Amino acid sequence: MKKIALLLALTSLPMLANANLVTNGSFEADVQANGTWGIYSNLTGWTGASEVELRNNVAGIASEGVNYVELDTTSNNSIFQMISTTVGDVYDLSFDYSPRMGVSSQSNPIQAFWNGSLLTQVTGSGVGKTGNNWYTLSFSVIGTGSDKLTFSAAGISDSFGGSLDNVNLVSLVPEPGIWSSLSTGLMLIGFMAFRRKKPL
Repeated sequence: MKKIALLLALTSLPMLANANLVTNGSFEADVQANGTWGIYSNLTGWTGASEVELRNNVAGIASEGVNYVELDTTSNNSIFQMISTTVGDVYDLSFDYSPRMGVSSQSNPIQAFWNGSLLTQVTGSGVGKTGNNWYTLSFSVIGTGSDKLTFSAAGISDSFGGSLDNVNLVSLVPEPGIWSSLSTGLMLIGFMAFRRKKPL
């Protein structure tokens, strides 16, 4: 039983619990009143190419917190953020996307870029749907030391477009303290197995 308990404790270690490297990934750092929206040139942590629309409980709810963004405001726009990484390390980049309700897939695309390289263009139809229908996309990216993460509206530039929320970038390399805990735990398991071994 002790061995099982120790194994359970080890498997519950936060192997990927490194901090999110994206500043304001859920767009909660800027206050937007419930039921309202606003257009901003920049948001905390994010630089806008021109305009970004911040929403709170308008045309749907956020996937994380209360705020989310739309990048086709008065026209198609982009936001980007420079992120400090470790050269050569692998990171998990994820974000939540939803097509805007009542809007066709031609107007809903957004693109994600890592250092100017297109990771994906995602779209969906919101025709006949109500609210937001979020789903998560995830990619592995390589750090170069200083990396540019960009999201852009890519559909018909008509002030109606897809929504973005819950942007996360976490290292896939466990923190040193986690390695230490794991090594100690594995040694304990080996020691317990040795003690329980019966002589022939």
